[in-house]
Amino acid sequence: MVLSKTEAAAALADIQETNRRGATLRGYRIGGPILMLWSVIWALGYLGMGLLPPQQWGWAWLVLDMVGIVGSIVLTRPAEKAVRASGAKSSAATLKMIGGMAVALVLVMSAFSVLRPTDPAAYLAFPGLMVGAIYAAVGVFVARRYLAIGAVMFALTLIGFYAFPEVLAFWMASASVGLFVSGVWLARA
Repeated sequence: MVLSKTEAAAALADIQETNRRGATLRGYRIGGPILMLWSVIWALGYLGMGLLPPQQWGWAWLVLDMVGIVGSIVLTRPAEKAVRASGAKSSAATLKMIGGMAVALVLVMSAFSVLRPTDPAAYLAFPGLMVGAIYAAVGVFVARRYLAIGAVMFALTLIGFYAFPEVLAFWMASASVGLFVSGVWLARA
């Protein structure tokens, strides 16, 4: 049997689409546990903001962020080992993830430094909006499920900011359930 150029091109396109879809699903399964980890970090951080004086918020988040970064690295290790064992080219996912987290951390600190919000609610809402934006962007450009996660984070943050400003820290801590459920959704993809 001889394939025409059109049939061969169609077969190659199907193979590429299958590989792309497989990579996306593997990414979801890797990202799910990381999202679940960060949902716990998020809950603890916002509970801390609700219970601690504002002068201690930064230190609490710094400790939690370091735990989250180390945990995220640990969770990506098995996936990187599997990639290397398969003989595929490693994507340096851990370095990219650390770089992305560093950029997000610098953005948050810089925004607070430059904008100097006078309302504590701004400190509480900005990370939720930023996380929503990051997930939405990943969803638009890379993996569609993240768009839904970003939209949920935007909505939860804005609902809390406008409807429940007096308990916003606790609202944001409870919004971590949405992140955890999203992590389960990704891990089961």
